[in-house]
Order: sequence, then C-alpha cells, then structure tokens
Amino acid sequence: MTMGRNDSREVRFESLYRRHYGRVHRWYTHKWRLADDEAHDLAQDVFASVYKHMDQYRGEAEWAFLEKIARNLLYNRNRSLHTAKRRGDHVQIDAPEYADTLAAPPEPDYAERQLAELRRKQLRDAIEELPEGMRQALLLWLEDYSYAAIRQILGITPDAVKSRLRDARKLLQERLGPELAGTLPEDNDNDQ
Repeated sequence: MTMGRNDSREVRFESLYRRHYGRVHRWYTHKWRLADDEAHDLAQDVFASVYKHMDQYRGEAEWAFLEKIARNLLYNRNRSLHTAKRRGDHVQIDAPEYADTLAAPPEPDYAERQLAELRRKQLRDAIEELPEGMRQALLLWLEDYSYAAIRQILGITPDAVKSRLRDARKLLQERLGPELAGTLPEDNDNDQ
C-alpha cells in the first residue's frame, strides 16, 4: 500500500512534533522566561504554523526552522502587547479641548510621495542587508522597544545592544549617506 502525499505530510509533521515540542516549550520557558501556560500556547502556535507550511519545509535544519518560527511568533506577540492602540488615550470626537485644532496639512504632491516611498524602500532594503544581530536590534528599537526590552528579547548584554545599534546606524549611513540614514529616529532611550 502506497502512502499518499497527505499521509506522508501527516507522518512528517507528527515526527517533527514528537521530537521537538518539548524543546520549543523549554526554549520559551528557559530562554524567554515565559510562564508555563504561555509557553504551551506559543509552542502550539509554532506547530500550527509548521503544519500550515509543511509543504514548504524541505526537512533540513529542523531546529533552525522551528526556532525561526518560534522567535517570529514571540516578536509578534510582544509587538501586539506594545501597540500604541492599546496604550492610547480615548478621546470623545466632540471633546471641547480638540475643537480648535488645525486641519491636517495638505497632501504632498505625487513626486514628493514617490520620492518618500523610494527612500523608505532604500532604507528597508539596507536594513534587510544588515547582519542578523544588528538587524534584530534595530527593528526592535524602531518599534520603540527600550534598550532593556531589546536586551531581554535578544538575550544579550546592555553593551551589546548599544554596540549593535551604533554599528547598524553607522553601516546604514555608509550605505545610504547621511541624508537617508538621517531619517531614522533619534536615539533618546533613557535606560541606556
């Protein structure tokens, strides 16, 4: 009897799940110090994602594949916990203190929008070319994470956070020039 493609997929997934579920769970609890139930939830999400993308998985570097998915899910969870939407103030639409505010400035013309989009693309591409550690630190910093939070998420020392961010900014300035690299926000972290 020959196994069909779906049967083979199920067997491959079950084998991967049995070998690595405990490791993913421990990775969350020990490395990231998450509560047991939270680690279980994230580990389940990891394997749900693995199952969903099982056809794309070639069977190589199992732990690297799983760790990347686990890290991305953790980053997404942390981002959702820190969104401005959840921290924002609620204001009534007809609040008197906002009645005298000015209207929005006029839209930039098409050429200005195109130039701005080109610059954003160049910056995104340059960030993607950074070494992994620098890129991770910079992306977290751009999402308004504090140095302490970046240190904890990446599992590195405070000095390593500072040097990765400094080196990333320097590389971006070399690649893009001071004008484009100057579009990065200023470093005003108080817990450096």
